[in-house]
Amino acid sequence: MNKALFLVLVLATFLRFWQLAHVPPSTSNDEASIGYNAYSVLQTGADEYGSFPLISQRAYDDWRRSTYLLMVVPFVSLFGLQSLSIRLPSVILAILTVLSTYHIVLSLFRKHSPLAEQTAIGSAFFLAISPWHIYISRIGHETNAYLSFFVFGLLFFLKGLHAWKKMLLSVGCFMVSMISYYAGQVIVPLTTIGLLVVYRAHIIALAATNRKFWFGALLVALGLIPILWAIFSPAAMIRFRATSTFDPSAHEREFRELVLKYNEAVANRNIVGVLFYNRRLFPIRVFVQGYLSHFHPTWLVSNSGKESFKIPHTGLLYPFQLLLIAIGIVAFTLNNEIRAQEKKLMFLWLVLAALPASVATQAPHAMRAYVLAPVLAIFSSLGLVYVLSAANTLRTVLMIFFIVLVLFSLRALYVNYFIVFPREQSQSFYYAISKAIPYAIAQESRYDTVVFSNQNHLYQSYMAFLYYSRYDPSLYQKQGGTISGGFAESHVIGKFQFRPIDWGNEKPNGNTLFIGNAEDFPEGAAIATFPSLDGEPTVYAAVR
Repeated sequence: MNKALFLVLVLATFLRFWQLAHVPPSTSNDEASIGYNAYSVLQTGADEYGSFPLISQRAYDDWRRSTYLLMVVPFVSLFGLQSLSIRLPSVILAILTVLSTYHIVLSLFRKHSPLAEQTAIGSAFFLAISPWHIYISRIGHETNAYLSFFVFGLLFFLKGLHAWKKMLLSVGCFMVSMISYYAGQVIVPLTTIGLLVVYRAHIIALAATNRKFWFGALLVALGLIPILWAIFSPAAMIRFRATSTFDPSAHEREFRELVLKYNEAVANRNIVGVLFYNRRLFPIRVFVQGYLSHFHPTWLVSNSGKESFKIPHTGLLYPFQLLLIAIGIVAFTLNNEIRAQEKKLMFLWLVLAALPASVATQAPHAMRAYVLAPVLAIFSSLGLVYVLSAANTLRTVLMIFFIVLVLFSLRALYVNYFIVFPREQSQSFYYAISKAIPYAIAQESRYDTVVFSNQNHLYQSYMAFLYYSRYDPSLYQKQGGTISGGFAESHVIGKFQFRPIDWGNEKPNGNTLFIGNAEDFPEGAAIATFPSLDGEPTVYAAVR
């Protein structure tokens, strides 16, 4: 390993490991679900519902994929049930993704030239300092396994064009990517089809010269049967239907406006308007708008407020990357050191990356379009290398300017992520409830019943209780386990209840402790408050 790559990996490691147990400031609802169910699998061999989550876990009745949960199990065994254990697999995968990006770029070039090495180092560097990649890779979430195994799959594919064992490794990585996150079910099949078309001559030659390739392909095909059965089962498709952008109910206001304009066009006998505002074209309009939104410069380089999966006051990319990406795409297209097939591969990656997020609601969506991060890092590197190589006498000046620009950007990143982010977004990570639950457990002997709200700041509070109390999974399953993890479901765990609080109708016996939101209690009723890190009281305790 050369020194430059080593330093890039050190930087990537620091930016992802530093204060990992404390930033994000507490365990999110998704992390709590993954962590407790990993703990349950470790202790009992089953999740909160009493089943082994082989492909999918029911979780909050959204049937998320189980790959990352199963990866967390050994870390919970080693370090116990805590946020560090849940996030460590994600960070390790992220660092390996930075390394794999370096090797992918080297594989794009005809030979290992200085240009290839510089571009590969630059690509790894841009991904190492990427605000997009740093934010999501420090969260214990299944999307990190999806991205990492997708990148591993591409790398082993390029390495396996003349080695059937690496090709099978590529297929295996793509399969894991597909069953790690719902976005994988869109991008992996499309990418696979694209690769088969672009590299058909290599794959045919590989299959024709090695009989073991066919045996491996048969095993892969047999392995795909239970996987496809699981991921496309009616229960597992609940999440897709709930987030589909093609349902008009997901865009009620826009659909109503479309209908009004269509009716107006009909009344005015406006043939162009009738065709343009046809409701049957609505899904196409929504899809195209959602797709293009992921390439909008404002969304990529800025943060208008507390946008999801973004560092405060920071975009997904650094502003200077936009120009570098544009230059990089042109330079990549014209570069003779990169083969035509590899050019098609990169543009296939670029075009397909935003598709999973475009067929779902809430576009643009940083997590669903996460696989876009490495390819933009690669084009950023190509742009930088091209600018520096064309600068001639100004090369040193431009390099110094770039280094200074990066240092200032990293300083702002450090402040906004490690200092501002915990304070501004602790509510998103349920910081207050992480303090309220130990309080309730310490006070439980004084009360007959403890009621937690399951609304607003205490959404899915039952899982937070299971997680922070390290509730015995075996006992929980004997008590019936989770019946349903739905949005409005109530739960009872011993003397602890998790349900909406209706203060006026609660029995005033003085033996019930309530943990709820500010609006759950009249003024002056609270006996304790639990603020977020911004100092705002978020969760309250009261007795009735």
